[in-house]
Amino acid sequence: MKRRSQLMAINQQENIFMTQVRTIRITLAVAALAVAVGCNDPMEPAEEQELITRVTMTLTPTGGGAAQTSVIEDEDGLGPQAPAAPSITFQLTPGETYNGTIRFEDASDPANVENITEEVEEEALLHRVFYILTGTGVDVPDNSLDTDTNGAPLGLMYQVVVDAAATGNGTIQVILSHYDEEPKGDGSEQSDETDVDVTFAFTVS
Repeated sequence: MKRRSQLMAINQQENIFMTQVRTIRITLAVAALAVAVGCNDPMEPAEEQELITRVTMTLTPTGGGAAQTSVIEDEDGLGPQAPAAPSITFQLTPGETYNGTIRFEDASDPANVENITEEVEEEALLHRVFYILTGTGVDVPDNSLDTDTNGAPLGLMYQVVVDAAATGNGTIQVILSHYDEEPKGDGSEQSDETDVDVTFAFTVS
């Protein structure tokens, strides 16, 4: 009888021990899962690229005269569908300088057009507009661009300078760079991430 009691006591101790081992294993498994979740951070959504379906460029001669506005519609933004042709070809005058503005919009819902320009301005440290020109004698000087709080170019405002001897046709390619994974720095280099890439046309005469 005494031996039977001893065996029962031993079994109870073994059961307690196994229960403690299982508890420790479960605790370690939960802790490991928590660390994995924290590293992957799945609850933090990735920053989505803005859909920009309309780009509007306006040029106003500094010497006086009417402003010109050209619009490019791009229904799927940077999707496979090509942007529409510019609504007008800018008529530029030799020897003239133009103050320029650029506007970005998401017009995918005509009843709720979103002004993305405001977001670009608010996140100026993460954006820059590049203006790449073809044609002779027309330029957008880097020092004419507005800047962010660090003094790097932003490019929502700029100038188009036409040489007195300029003539012929050309284009202004507009690229909106988004510095999300890499620092903007002095803004001299384009980012790997592009929010907009459209091309306007002009004639100098």
